[in-house]
Amino acid sequence: MARARTGHTFIWELPGWPALAWDSLRLSGPLDSARRAQAELLGVVRAIGGFAAGETAVEAMAREVVNSSAIEGVSLDLESVRASMMLRLGVATNLAQATGSLRRVDPVVNILAEAAEGWRSPLTLERIFGWHRALFPRGVPDGLRTLPAGELRGDYPMVVATLGRRPGEPETVHFEAPGRAGLESGLETFLDWFNHPPEGLNGLLRAGLTHLWFVTLHPLADGNGRLARTLTDLALSQDERLPRRFYSLSAHIMRNRQAYYDALEHAQRGSLDITDWLAWFLGQVEAATGQGVQEVGRVLARGRFWAEVRRLPLNERQEKVLRSVLSPMSADLAVSNRRYRAITTTSRATAVRDLAALAEMGLVVPFGEARSASYRVDLDRFLPEAFRS
Repeated sequence: MARARTGHTFIWELPGWPALAWDSLRLSGPLDSARRAQAELLGVVRAIGGFAAGETAVEAMAREVVNSSAIEGVSLDLESVRASMMLRLGVATNLAQATGSLRRVDPVVNILAEAAEGWRSPLTLERIFGWHRALFPRGVPDGLRTLPAGELRGDYPMVVATLGRRPGEPETVHFEAPGRAGLESGLETFLDWFNHPPEGLNGLLRAGLTHLWFVTLHPLADGNGRLARTLTDLALSQDERLPRRFYSLSAHIMRNRQAYYDALEHAQRGSLDITDWLAWFLGQVEAATGQGVQEVGRVLARGRFWAEVRRLPLNERQEKVLRSVLSPMSADLAVSNRRYRAITTTSRATAVRDLAALAEMGLVVPFGEARSASYRVDLDRFLPEAFRS
């Protein structure tokens, strides 16, 4: 449906677009901080190596997939995504998981995995179209019709807006994308820049530029934000020269979603000097890599936990519950009497005795009171000293 121009001036309308600029001096501090945090995480990952590094990658990449979708209001089941990612990365080969759930998330999981694993491959329009078809295997819903996936958007204004809070209140326009005419040449310029970046361009700055440039072009009918974040992950993988991601930028952005939208809107309505956007982006990289280090600590804590379990006289029920609660597909470390009985099909009295025994061994800690009393697996006790805050 045709819409009138909004009257706002956006960055792509400015003379000189897409020749973006920034203040290197202002960015030197944020860039150094982000680089140090990134180096710390990658150093820790290289030090632990092996299975622990694989588990860290699974966790980070699964959370990236789930949170990148959640930013756009699309819900994916974290356990199914973890299972699919474990299979894709070869960390597990035989998971008891509903095949229907895996079939639903596998294509979305494969987008990020292919981007990271294929970091040496050039970025092409067909590659982007392939990711778009994986996001929308049945086409792009658009009101009462369905638009084809894997092709550029049609000849209509592409507007990002929010509805008024009250009936009759006008919508708020946050962004309007460039018109359809010239979109192919605009993408060609972007792809050429991405595949042949200027010599000496810092890889983290390139990732931030990639995100803003692609989401400003907004070349597809839907999914532009998710694909912009995929391209950002690709750029980060190329910067790190690694086929796996060990931190989730989208998980951090999801916790600060409004700040993300505000930063994008500020950049897209501003000048060709995008120093503010790049400074914000570098801050997100620093925070996300810091969270990645914490996740490495949790992976190591789980390994220490199981080493301790092997030394203790657990019965089959107790071990079954702990394996269920600490499964990579489980996000809840709490185990109530009801959950214990559901996993083991045992009696309430037996569950009470078993849980009390686990607490005496120091494997779980009680919390709550009376009928709501429960236990939590005590991973903090097994956290390596270097990872304690």
